[in-house]
Parts: sequence; C-alpha cells; structure tokens
Amino acid sequence: MKRILKILGITFGIILLLVGGIAVFLFIGEVEQAESITWGVTFGHSQAEELGLDWQETYLALLDDLKVRHFRIPVYWDELEPRKGVFDFSAWDWQLEELEKRGGKAFLAIGMKLPRWPECRMPDWVSALPKEERQEEQLRMMAAVVEHYKEHEAVWAWQIENEPFLSFGLCPERKISEEFVDREIAQVRELDPTRPIVLTDTGENSFWIKTPGKTDIFSSTLFRIIHDPTLGYVRYPYPPVMYQRKAMWLQWWHPEVRVIVGELQAEPWVEWQPITAHSLEAQYQTMSPEQFQDNIAYARATGLDEFYFWGAEWWYWTKEKADDAKIWNSARVLFQD
Repeated sequence: MKRILKILGITFGIILLLVGGIAVFLFIGEVEQAESITWGVTFGHSQAEELGLDWQETYLALLDDLKVRHFRIPVYWDELEPRKGVFDFSAWDWQLEELEKRGGKAFLAIGMKLPRWPECRMPDWVSALPKEERQEEQLRMMAAVVEHYKEHEAVWAWQIENEPFLSFGLCPERKISEEFVDREIAQVRELDPTRPIVLTDTGENSFWIKTPGKTDIFSSTLFRIIHDPTLGYVRYPYPPVMYQRKAMWLQWWHPEVRVIVGELQAEPWVEWQPITAHSLEAQYQTMSPEQFQDNIAYARATGLDEFYFWGAEWWYWTKEKADDAKIWNSARVLFQD
C-alpha cells in the first residue's frame, strides 16, 4: 500500500510540475513589439448593409479616408450562388477592382463556415441535401471561386473555412471533419498552387494543435471581452505573451508556418444581433474608444506582426449614424502612421 501511495505521490508531483511549467511558459513574461506591423480589416458588404450603411460608400471610406490596404474578405456561399449554378461575383469583383487600383491586397475566405454569425452560410437549395451531396456542391462552389479569382492581382491567399474545428455557430454538424478540410485544401492547392493557404482557430480556447500542420499561414482570433449565454460578459484574463508563446510552440513543430491574427476585436460583442438594436452606451460596454486603443496596445504587446481588425463596418456606423467619430479617427491615425 505504501508503495502504491508513493507512486501516486510521485505521479501527482510530476503532473503538478508539468502543469506549472506550462502555465509559466504561457502566462509569465513579456515580449518585444514587432519592428513593423501590418494592420488590415475584415470587410463583409452584407454586414455593412445590416448596419444600415451603403456598403460601397463604407468600403471606399476604408480605402480612401483610412487608407486601409490589407483586407480579409469572406465570399459567402448564400450570396454568391442563391440558385444552383447561378453565380453572382459582382460585389466581390467590385471590391477587388477598387483595391487593386490602390495597390492593396486581400485574402479571400471561402467555404461554408465563414466569419460572422451564424458562421455557416449556405443557400436554401443546399440546406436540405444529404451531407455527402452538400459537400460535393460546396467543393464545386469553391472551385468556381478559385478559378474566378486565381489570376487576380489583388488576391494573395485563400482562407479555407473559419475555425473549422471549433464547435460554434448554426451549422449542420458541430465541427467540420479533418478529412473534409483536407479535401478542400487539396482542391484549392491543385487549382492554384501559387497562393498560400490560411487556416484559422480560436486564440483564446485552443492550443493550436490540429490546424498548423495543414496550412501555410495560421490565423488566430484575439478577443478581449465576450458575452457568454451562461456567464454573461466575460473579460479574458490572458496576458498578451500567451499568443506569442503559443506561436513559438507552433513554430517549434512547424517552422515554415507564419502566424497572424485574422480577427482582432474592434466592435462590440452584444447579447443579440444586430449591433444597432443596442444603444451606443450599451455597445461601448465591450468596445469603447478607450477599449479600442487598449486592444491595439495589447496586440502590439503580443509581438506578432500582422493583424486584421474585426468591426471596420461598425466604425463607419459610429461615425455616420451615431455621430461619434472617435474610433474612426483613431483608426485613421493608425493606418496612416
């Protein structure tokens, strides 16, 4: 019995040392800010419309007033192919043409699960299909997007799905299978071997184990304040060094993979959509002008060097519809610095 207790004690002690070592590695210390940082935004024209904005006016304001030159643009399946085989690329064509005129670049997010609630976006004619048929239709759609844009000078990379291995959103399955993600990646690489693949995962609730080995660029989220249906508003306690240490760990195993932040929180996380259903005071509880500046400082402190803000459409709404240009003006300074 004593021998068993001794073995258990040693085992418990080793576990404590390992857990303590991991905690120290992830949460203790500071890192140097990157010498040069690339700032960009995610832009969804339908999100601008949901905010009651003219989406083309909003996009041009980002280009010409703020001087944004780096974009992540989701190509939503339900907007692209509302009827089987009938594609309408016009909205994305216009965005990329305007971006190319100004020497900017974008990476396109393609697939079924893409940025913004409800996450999984598919046309009505697809939703009733069996899983295997739906996946074949999805691969056909993705091939059409790649073929349409693979010669475009403004497109520099392809993001495949959005956080595919995270159970989040109104989706047919809780997660997208690794097997199907591998098929998506293989198809895109075959159609366009010249551009890198981007895969994403949550920066707050993942150790980045599954995704990096499949991709050229790993894209993390960086959110500070969220609303949980059970817990209410939650401010993540993680120090900025955690993101750099996870990036360091990732690159020990996959030194060829770049790490970026594809979603840097810069809009309110409200209890229900749309954002505009809430007063500006309520919106500012999770994303005020002060919190915006704090998130920029936090991002710099991670030591990473490429960030895409989440919420640029909302910045324009606060300026044009809520008569408060503080965040917009702060963004202008950042992008023109």
